Amino acid sequence: MKNRPRLGVVFDCNILLQAVARKTGPAAACLRLVEEGFVQLQLSEGILTELSEVLKRPTIRARYPELTDEIVEDFTNALRSTAEITSDVPKRFSYPRDIDDEPYLNLAIETEADYLVSRDRDLLDLMTGYSDECKEFRQRFRSLTVIEPIQFLTAVRRHRTE
Repeated sequence: MKNRPRLGVVFDCNILLQAVARKTGPAAACLRLVEEGFVQLQLSEGILTELSEVLKRPTIRARYPELTDEIVEDFTNALRSTAEITSDVPKRFSYPRDIDDEPYLNLAIETEADYLVSRDRDLLDLMTGYSDECKEFRQRFRSLTVIEPIQFLTAVRRHRTE
């Protein structure tokens, strides 16, 4: 087990938001796996910029009043210190269904991540959908799994015991 490589993972923006806002939820448990060194988080400068902007939105701050400027800064600094950060992510897959998801997909593809963790139905449908783009994605990127947080926690637990 010690010689097994760490799983690579990309968390979408909402998973990161949930991780910082709800310390006891599944998203926070996913992030703890990164902090404990069990998985390798992949981030890009673009995703970090988006996350910072999202965490500063008045609607987000109203919903999560505990998200102060200091907590947001500490959180993003912690992410920077634990993640592998890719500066330039080439576009290797186009996803017209939701182009806002493309940065996460392309980062996961570029870094050869094992998982993209999300609750976004557009992303999750890539694993089971019948559209041509879903079929193309599964055909081209067989080693990448888009998965929900609880399923990810189960997959990591299984990986650690194999």
